[in-house]
Order: sequence, then structure tokens, then C-alpha cells
Amino acid sequence: MALTDQDKNEIEKIVKKEIKSFLESTQSSRIVVKMIQDELGTKKIDDKIIDLSTKVVVELFKTLWQRKSFWEGALKNVR
Repeated sequence: MALTDQDKNEIEKIVKKEIKSFLESTQSSRIVVKMIQDELGTKKIDDKIIDLSTKVVVELFKTLWQRKSFWEGALKNVR
């Protein structure tokens, strides 16, 4: 008997709930984060997050500017 899409979605929900419960009940997520921070250093992680965030925002605005004609009219019509 094959699983339906509804069955698969239900299994996915249950698994996500169990993983979340496990991570909240144990120190495993904190241990992993601590190991990464110890390995890379918090300053390096913060710098990388800032660089990545900056690149994402710049790319977003660049894309919005390039496609300005697509969304500009719709915003002008909202009143």
C-alpha cells in the first residue's frame, strides 16, 4: 500500500515536532552552536553574517530597481 500525499505530510509534521522536542529537551543544539563558535570565533561569525546580510539587501534593492516598471504602477494605483 503506497502512502498518499496527506500521509506524507502528516509524517513530516510528526517528525518535525519530534526533532524540535528533542532539541529543546537536550543541550545538543547549544553544544553544536558552541562548537562552531569555538572553532570559528564569534567575531568571524558576526562578520560573515553582516557581510551576507548586506549582500542580500543590496541584491534585493538591485532586483527591485531593475524590475521597477513591474511593481511601480501597482503601488501608484493603491490609494
